[in-house]
Amino acid sequence: MIYRYDFRYALAKIPVNTALRLNFRKLVFVGKKENVSKKRAIIFAPNHRNALIDALILVFASYHRKQIVFLARADIFKKSFMAWLLRGMRIMPVFRIRDGKDNLDKNNEIFNNAARILRKNNPIALFPEAKHNPKQSLLPIQKAVPRIVLPTEASVDFQLRSQIVPVSIYYRDMFGFLSDVYVTFGTPIEVSGYKDMYNENSVLAINQLRQELENRLKSMVVNIWNDEFYNEYSHAIDWNGDRIAREKFSGRKDDFLQASLYIVKRLDELYEDNRTEFDQKTAGFREAHALLKEHGLTSKDRLWKPSSGWNLFARFMALILSAPIAFLGFLNGIFPILINKKLSGLFKDKQFIPSARYAAGLFFVPIFDLIQSLIVGAVTKDWLLALGYFILMPLTFYFALYWRKWLKTTLRDSKVRRFTKQHPDTWKRVLELIRL
Repeated sequence: MIYRYDFRYALAKIPVNTALRLNFRKLVFVGKKENVSKKRAIIFAPNHRNALIDALILVFASYHRKQIVFLARADIFKKSFMAWLLRGMRIMPVFRIRDGKDNLDKNNEIFNNAARILRKNNPIALFPEAKHNPKQSLLPIQKAVPRIVLPTEASVDFQLRSQIVPVSIYYRDMFGFLSDVYVTFGTPIEVSGYKDMYNENSVLAINQLRQELENRLKSMVVNIWNDEFYNEYSHAIDWNGDRIAREKFSGRKDDFLQASLYIVKRLDELYEDNRTEFDQKTAGFREAHALLKEHGLTSKDRLWKPSSGWNLFARFMALILSAPIAFLGFLNGIFPILINKKLSGLFKDKQFIPSARYAAGLFFVPIFDLIQSLIVGAVTKDWLLALGYFILMPLTFYFALYWRKWLKTTLRDSKVRRFTKQHPDTWKRVLELIRL
């Protein structure tokens, strides 16, 4: 049953977590030790930006023998194969009014299963925004979490002592390979605190718990709520994040996340309290972006710290010398690369691209590594050579991916240096405009 410990799940976590770790340069977890109990029933409530990756990050962060069960909207279970696959991934359906009033009774079984899961101190996870949001913002929190948690607790007279843990997941570059992700586990909400209110007025209790959860998440998530100035906020983070992280949050491992929260809060304060200065600042951001675009640069380029000529020379030489290994890696991984490209093309929504890339790495790299190693062994009749190839293929492929990112960064830094040398006055003007 889905609420029991499954050894297959534990085995699957090994390659899943390994592939996830290889997908990011840095995975930072904050608040897990303080706010996620090993002995209490836990309901995780994270923001939802990155499709499958968000769920995998929670699985990665879970304690040993803690097998998270996810709850998802019932409409994705309509096809039998998809329903079988989702249940195998420990995902349960939750029925909403839009799924038909007749189906709402089916939630009783879900509540019963949820109670069994929580009694065994296994965690449940539910994305309270109820849909993906690739932007750096928080969508309105829906009532799904309290509608599930409160009836589940009420079914056992609130004896589960369950806690809702708000979770913030922040990607420095959601679509970039080998980027950074920051995961913050917030102070838990005690569900038992709503017992009396729920017994007197269940609707009020649900609304109040929803509001408390939303307030907690708003304090943790980088929330650019002002859509009119979304690009200006986002560029401000790109331009000022590293400097503010170094100046104000250097002692914290989530320094860039804290810097991003600080920047959004600072701009929000200007918007509310000093609109004239806010308008001047955002106009400056737009001017800077236009100047950069004119010279083929973006807000992601490291304008404040241009590389020296010797630094760029050394990096290009290293790239040239290591190019044969990178070429071998790309050649070895050509089929996973092509499959990833095909998978990414199937999705109209860009936010599924990281999930497609992850899936290609998790499934197709090992499959083609095995196939190609067997071919090498069959052709050469040297199975020791085939074993060596089996070990080296994924290593060279991963190096090739890293090499490509290294090449792109070096080319961008070279372009920044050329810009600073050829247009020093424009560069200085841009630096003045982007500083917060």
